[in-house]
Amino acid sequence: MIETDSSKFIQLEDFFDAPKNDLIIEIGFGNGSTLIESASNNPEKNFIGIEVYDSGFGQCLNDIEKQKINNIRLIYDDAVDVLQNTIKKKTLSEVNIYFPDPWPKKRHHKRRLINNNFLVLLSKTMKDKGIINISTDWEDYADQIETVFFNNKRFYAIDSDPRTQKTKFENRGLSLGHKIFNYSYQLN
Repeated sequence: MIETDSSKFIQLEDFFDAPKNDLIIEIGFGNGSTLIESASNNPEKNFIGIEVYDSGFGQCLNDIEKQKINNIRLIYDDAVDVLQNTIKKKTLSEVNIYFPDPWPKKRHHKRRLINNNFLVLLSKTMKDKGIINISTDWEDYADQIETVFFNNKRFYAIDSDPRTQKTKFENRGLSLGHKIFNYSYQLN
């Protein structure tokens, strides 16, 4: 686990055996199933999972240890705070956000992670040509995501790579009959 200090940026490379590898972050990794699958299938890349909920954090740590995965580190903190105060500019190759909290009540939409301020922050921390992958099962959130990226102009849409591992929230959405919306964007 990486300890963060909001007063300074950290050298993320120092936490990995292969510091020159591409760095991929998964925001809100839940129980860690997609994070672990990605790291297992891509040993030539480094992965950081950021999560604020206790429920899956311990499960992910246990699974990492059981499977002896060496290219994952975890941060227990708010993703926006981590991106603003901990990660240096032009560091991230990829950012994955699978099924972020949809804040379904209209009065709570302002709490949604994907907004213009967040994209500005990402554009600073991502390398040129960096990729962001987002999935949601909430149609109005999908509409918001499309609008925010369309208006931003720092990113352009690209084809999404299929994921083989479904998240807990993806399975829940499918059981409720929700359509899954997958997006990938690349930084200009």
